[in-house]
Amino acid sequence: MQKNIKENIRKEVLARRRGLSEVYRKQASEAIMNRLCEETVWQKAVTVFLYYGYKDEVQTERLILQALSEGKKVYLPRVISDEEMAFLRIQSLDDLESGAFGIKEPPYRGDDRKNTSETDRPDIIVVPCVAVSRDGNRIGHGKGYYDRYLSLIGDVPFLCLAFDCQLVGAFEAESMDIRMDTIITEHETIRT
Repeated sequence: MQKNIKENIRKEVLARRRGLSEVYRKQASEAIMNRLCEETVWQKAVTVFLYYGYKDEVQTERLILQALSEGKKVYLPRVISDEEMAFLRIQSLDDLESGAFGIKEPPYRGDDRKNTSETDRPDIIVVPCVAVSRDGNRIGHGKGYYDRYLSLIGDVPFLCLAFDCQLVGAFEAESMDIRMDTIITEHETIRT
């Protein structure tokens, strides 16, 4: 039953997000990036785990470039199996290639562990979503990559980036769902 509720929310919110104009999505993404960069946790962070915004998600390319220019250690996710992703360090956007689902990802060589998150602990993790409630319950695309990964990380702030249209009413989280600490939209910052 809970899976059906989440699937209905996912379909509804994806339709709303797809309905945003490209101009609005770009302006709103910029506003979200500005809000994030004002956060003390961002300003103090040395090692940041980000994501590369895909299609109609909150766009993060400028955030990645800014983090690199500030000298932060930047890691992006790479899907390495049907159930596993790893965060890999990048030095430049030129490091990225088209990976799983067509999303830009760092290259992964299974024997190359020196650039994985095993060598650096994140100060913050910035997470995408399909939908998120004001109490921090997040719905992704349903594959569970982020929930599995985040469940292995200890006391690190999880910041979810979302457009206002992705905010939804409270829903019951499943046992494996990981709650977000902060949600940043184009109009507000919500602490959970």
